[in-house]
Amino acid sequence: MKKHILLFLSIFSLVTFSGCDDRDEIRDDINALSARLDALQVEFDKLNSNINTFYNLSTGKTYFTSYTQSENGDYTLKLSDGNSWTVYGGMPEGELPVVTISEEGKWVFSYNGEVIELKDEAGNPATANPVDGKSGSTPKMSVDEEGYWCYQIGDGAVQRVPGPYNVAEVDKINPSIFEEVKVKEGNNNVLQFKPYGSDSYVEVALLGGLNMTFSAGPYTLSTSSSSLTLTVTLKEVADVVISPTPLEVKLTDADTGNLTISIPAGTTLSPDQYDIYFEIYNAAGHRLVKKLTVTVE
Repeated sequence: MKKHILLFLSIFSLVTFSGCDDRDEIRDDINALSARLDALQVEFDKLNSNINTFYNLSTGKTYFTSYTQSENGDYTLKLSDGNSWTVYGGMPEGELPVVTISEEGKWVFSYNGEVIELKDEAGNPATANPVDGKSGSTPKMSVDEEGYWCYQIGDGAVQRVPGPYNVAEVDKINPSIFEEVKVKEGNNNVLQFKPYGSDSYVEVALLGGLNMTFSAGPYTLSTSSSSLTLTVTLKEVADVVISPTPLEVKLTDADTGNLTISIPAGTTLSPDQYDIYFEIYNAAGHRLVKKLTVTVE
């Protein structure tokens, strides 16, 4: 009887431990897949951000005010909305999926030599350029749970790109959407962008002239009642809009001491750094965002 019991326990233990090993392997696979998808999401965020930034630049919604180039050919542009954008040069080895704009002004997806025109839910081509007074759309790329490339036009439904386009390797996803970026020959104030799959360049000019500068700091206030007076110099500025801030900001037309910053009466602010954003516009309506950081001690 004891032999039968021992034999049963031995078989049960073998099945149990074998089952645990299988579950552990499955769990490891799931964890590895989750980690891979997390890594992919980071790259997709970069890709979508690059598409959106380039679209805004090429359609005049934003401008760049200066740029620098690194040793490996990457450009970093300072944008008129106060942000910076790094355009990566070069391309990893291997075929990569590419989202670009066709000669007809439509968004297309190119992979392994095939070009797929992206369409909305109604079957209409996704237009990049404004048509009949309507703004173009910007596709947002992603990967579904089964590992296929997907896209979304505006607020429409997420659709799978036609064809067997599986998830690319994480280290082969290129957050850049350009085959080449260069300074226009003979004009250092113009950058030329060549999207992947395109035979032509898109030119974006430097927004020159428009500027707002502040006299030297420090820019410091105390938590008690105090004020800070600066001299602001405006260049080719037709209008200034000051974004909402807990500080009281007054800008006058005087030549010197024309900017006063203070803590509003009856208000107590915690010691911290406070950003003040000035939106400046030239006569043509071009906008540039300037930031001034004030420290409250």
